[in-house]
Amino acid sequence: MDDLLQKIVAISVGLLVAAVLLPVALIEIGEVSLPAGMETVETVLVVLLPVLAVIGIALYFVPRVRGGGMM
Repeated sequence: MDDLLQKIVAISVGLLVAAVLLPVALIEIGEVSLPAGMETVETVLVVLLPVLAVIGIALYFVPRVRGGGMM
């Protein structure tokens, strides 16, 4: 019972921290200003990085929610 409670608390705290920090980080990354001629880098930072961040966070938490991940 204690193990289950610890997992629930850990997942809750992790999701809370991600919910607070992720929007701030994505806004800061989206508002980055780069020198002229770096359109490709800007596209990667503004479009691809936030998508990969959300996918990475989801992949981090899915095994833990299903019980298959290490804590």
